[in-house]
Amino acid sequence: MERYWTTGDCWLGCERTGVQVLWLGPIQWDGWTAPFMACAPCLDRLLAQARAHWLRRLRVTTAS
Repeated sequence: MERYWTTGDCWLGCERTGVQVLWLGPIQWDGWTAPFMACAPCLDRLLAQARAHWLRRLRVTTAS
């Protein structure tokens, strides 16, 4: 999967502007759409949260 970084605003958490961001997908609400972009530090934090979630689920599944 290719990733295309661009200069923009991070919508994920830090709200920094004018930084390298990656498009994660569209946000849709009440018929409106906006691009969801995130910088590398926020993506790293999100990935760490996801990995912790996956590991918890693995422990529960293998313990059953």
